[in-house]
Amino acid sequence: MPRIATILSLLALIIPATCFVVTPKSMQRPCMALQANPLENVFALLKGGKTGLVKSLAGTYDSTAIRQKIDTYVDNNPVFMFSFTTCPFCIQAKAILDEKGTKYTVVELDKEEDGKAIRAEMGDMLGRTSVPAVWIDKKFVGGCNDGPMGGVNGLEREGKLDALLKAAGAI
Repeated sequence: MPRIATILSLLALIIPATCFVVTPKSMQRPCMALQANPLENVFALLKGGKTGLVKSLAGTYDSTAIRQKIDTYVDNNPVFMFSFTTCPFCIQAKAILDEKGTKYTVVELDKEEDGKAIRAEMGDMLGRTSVPAVWIDKKFVGGCNDGPMGGVNGLEREGKLDALLKAAGAI
């Protein structure tokens, strides 16, 4: 039990601290974590899990506009991926697609102004906030190794990826 108390104490310090990143005035958004007691942040994390944490870090945003942005990306690209530039699973998923000469669109959420809000909405839409998040022909296939269709790597291992990419017109 002392380990849990230590972890909770550290989280109480870390969660609000993530909102003190220096950003240009045009990019600043209110952060929900700053508005609450640090202990409330920990309870929100425990109650909402990773999705709750991602939502608190996203701060306030226009949910309808972000959801429309996600839908537009998915609807207008035969293969679409949300990614982080340094995520090893994202790098691996992109490498698999690149090896096949796949035409795909990727949005790097760690470089996108509203990347945190997009991740928060993914949590509501998909039940997960992790990246990579890959759609092929408007169907969410998952990440690199997981998801409703097994992810890019899973589909490749099962010999199903090429057929999906061809049907989408991406290879």
